[in-house]
Amino acid sequence: MAERVRPLFTIGAVARMLGLSPATIRTWETRYRLVVPERSSGGQRLYSREQVDQLRFVCDEIGSGRRPAEAHRLLRERVAGGETFASPQVRVLLAESKFGAAALLRRLVGAEGFEVLLTNDPEEATRNLDDLAPTVAVVDVEDAGYAELARELRERGATVLPAHGLLAQARSLPS
Repeated sequence: MAERVRPLFTIGAVARMLGLSPATIRTWETRYRLVVPERSSGGQRLYSREQVDQLRFVCDEIGSGRRPAEAHRLLRERVAGGETFASPQVRVLLAESKFGAAALLRRLVGAEGFEVLLTNDPEEATRNLDDLAPTVAVVDVEDAGYAELARELRERGATVLPAHGLLAQARSLPS
């Protein structure tokens, strides 16, 4: 399966990445029937990178003043025309301290369209935030040493995702 269409992201992760509620994403799925995720064996919605980029396109159109129906109509026209929605490369900061977790997380997000930065020292990451400027950060929020890093990243506008949820997804991926 091509990397951009492999289902990877739960609805919760997509909602956090895009600043939407899961209910909004489900409503759009039902109402417009355009971005329809695959389902895990347990029935959980799983979105591909391409679908996340399509939803980001809709969000951007709504942010520029379009109504959701109009934004989805534009998306439908572009999809029908064969357009893909690869967003500019996203910088992902992986900040965790557990041995082996970074490798699993890098496997999950470290592909096309993502620049992955690894750190196991939250103080160093905090000192270098201006240079790193991540769009998304996956942080070991269960480790007290990373709490300040997560707070600082949120203040700077980065989306912060907890490492433990993505680790579970990464471990379930086929080799």
